[in-house]
Amino acid sequence: MNELLGHIVLPDRVMPGRLLFGRYIEAIEPKNEVPDFIILPGILDWHVHGGGGGDVMDGESGIRALAATHARFGLTGFLATTVTADDDEIDQVIDSVRKVMATPDPNSAQCFGIHLEGPFLSKARLGAQPSKTREVAKASLERWFKSGLVRVMSYAPEQDISEIVPEIAKNNGVKIQIGHTGCAYHRARNLLSLGCGVTHLFNAMSGIHHRAASVALAALNYADYSEIICDGVHVEEPAFQLARKSIPSLYSVTDGTAASGMPDGVYHLGGQKVIKANNSVRLQDGTLAGSAATAEQTVQTLRSYGLKWPEIAEFTAMRPARWLDLKPLGIYPGHLANFTVFKDLVCHQTWIEGRLIHSYDAAEKYLNTS
Repeated sequence: MNELLGHIVLPDRVMPGRLLFGRYIEAIEPKNEVPDFIILPGILDWHVHGGGGGDVMDGESGIRALAATHARFGLTGFLATTVTADDDEIDQVIDSVRKVMATPDPNSAQCFGIHLEGPFLSKARLGAQPSKTREVAKASLERWFKSGLVRVMSYAPEQDISEIVPEIAKNNGVKIQIGHTGCAYHRARNLLSLGCGVTHLFNAMSGIHHRAASVALAALNYADYSEIICDGVHVEEPAFQLARKSIPSLYSVTDGTAASGMPDGVYHLGGQKVIKANNSVRLQDGTLAGSAATAEQTVQTLRSYGLKWPEIAEFTAMRPARWLDLKPLGIYPGHLANFTVFKDLVCHQTWIEGRLIHSYDAAEKYLNTS
């Protein structure tokens, strides 16, 4: 039986107490004097491309580097996220994810499957995505979805000429999100009203203007679930606060890349050269190209925006879990013992199913040196 003492983040409060657990939480007991640790439900990230120098498009080695690196900063679960690519490249990622999930590394975050970001994106809204976008191809879509590994797909509705994506996704249990899109406001509104999510709100979509209906305005008015990148770079605080008030199940992602957890320098994103400097990752022309963020930085950003710990748990763990219809991951007796432990806004421990997979005191701390 394991024991953790600290300030336990519950849905409605933070309680000084003791956790007793094996693979599952056995008991939560109040206690007056505890160490200065914040115990959060394990942090999840459904949009992350890489970390530790590895990229999802590298295949198995890149995905394993991502999983090991982000675990050191508090991540317990993730979706391996692709970029727009040829069919055979996406097929290879699916094979690689299957291998990683079959034989996970012991000190790494858990891979829950794949987030296909593309390849059906708007050419006009690619951002840093490779220019391999195309119209929706039914055969490819069905093959990828039937693998059972794709959990989320981001797409531009204007690339779905026959409007087949929602039905195929529903038949295969895949969540769809609109992103990298400038589609008509009414089309975005209709999809969101049917339960579609939103990919990295405000980024790579038509923005806000009071005389131009847009994807961002549709999201603020009609979305239930939406990602938002909480690195302090992609979305400034006033826009974040507007989204926080407007979208009931807004949740955090990093959009992390191979540069996450690494010093400043040159890295790659889906075969493209990217440069990490000043806490951001960009193409040579200055276009933002994912982020250098980690779960630790997400928590730091949310705290700097004034969020209390229970709401941070909602952003980083509870809402992402509900979006994928996962078994409950909050801190309750009978739930899996997945925790991220902070002290002074630094990740000190990461626990997955009752196993300590990272400890600040047991190994060198990998700090973002930019």
